[in-house]
Amino acid sequence: MLDKKEEEQFTIFWLHPTKGQLKRFHFSWSTLLLGALVLVIGVGLGIGGVLWYQSRIKKELCLALEKMEETQKSAAVLEAQKKEQEEKLKQLTQETEAVIKELESLRELDEKVRNVLEKDLQSRFQKLGIDLSLSSVSVPSYIPLNRFLGELHVAPLGVGGPERLSSFSLVRDPSPPSSSDHNSDFGRQAKALEDNLSWMRTETLARKKSLEEVVEVAQQRDRLLYVVPMRWPTWGRVSSNYGWRNDPFTGRRAWHTGVDIAAPTGRNVVATAEGKVIFTGWNGNYGKCVIVRHQFGYETVYGHLSKILVNTGDAVKKEQIIGQVGSTGRSTGPHLHYEVRRYSEVINPWPHLP
Repeated sequence: MLDKKEEEQFTIFWLHPTKGQLKRFHFSWSTLLLGALVLVIGVGLGIGGVLWYQSRIKKELCLALEKMEETQKSAAVLEAQKKEQEEKLKQLTQETEAVIKELESLRELDEKVRNVLEKDLQSRFQKLGIDLSLSSVSVPSYIPLNRFLGELHVAPLGVGGPERLSSFSLVRDPSPPSSSDHNSDFGRQAKALEDNLSWMRTETLARKKSLEEVVEVAQQRDRLLYVVPMRWPTWGRVSSNYGWRNDPFTGRRAWHTGVDIAAPTGRNVVATAEGKVIFTGWNGNYGKCVIVRHQFGYETVYGHLSKILVNTGDAVKKEQIIGQVGSTGRSTGPHLHYEVRRYSEVINPWPHLP
């Protein structure tokens, strides 16, 4: 019979395959149970470690996928922004070219207006000794037009080849465009536009200054048309010109200081320019007479009137009625003697009778 100690042990027999020796190993049940427990725990920890590592790898993969998706989205957004910027830059380029053409047309129109106004001033006032000339007939363009249009097309938009990516892709292109190259291209175009806009502002200011000068001279011209004698005082037939003539009373050659306009008695006589009445009344050979003083040293004389309708000191406007045709004074019949003086000197009235 086995003793109690042997009954509590677990015996394993092992036969050596070559030597034929039989060995016996004794294990207590508690040791065996402890070993099994350790084995189970070890296996459990191993499986748990594997599962934890798998979950960690899976989590990292998920994070990597999320980052990749975010990167794809960001790349798509950047690509969309890049296309939008290119479209805007292309639109700005087209609009800039249109503005350039408009500015060029404006410069040509400015030159035409200046030429027309200059000719008008020369025909109306320069022969009267009044200089209203423009500072220059033509104001040159401040924009180097050829360079301007050339700069706009240094790196035209919308031109490319198969190396340009149209959308985000995980497959690497064999020769992808460099972002620095694109940024440099975009920067050059933006700088060209910025410079050209600066030139356009300069040109716009030049056009503005030129047009302001034209407007100022035109306003002075309009003002001069009111303050300088520039119309007929009445309508009728010219019966005697300014200059040498045969005197109607003596028949001798004599100098006539004005223009005689034959008209029926009572026909209205108007002031030929804005001014101030400095004389009204009887004036020797002029008969009933009105003298009006204007700006720039001008005076106009209206003689042989039948009636005077203004008083000395009155301010009269251009085309205001100041009297009526008559035959008072040294006269052979009803007419108006019209005389123009400048700085008290009698001058030829014909340049003042347009």
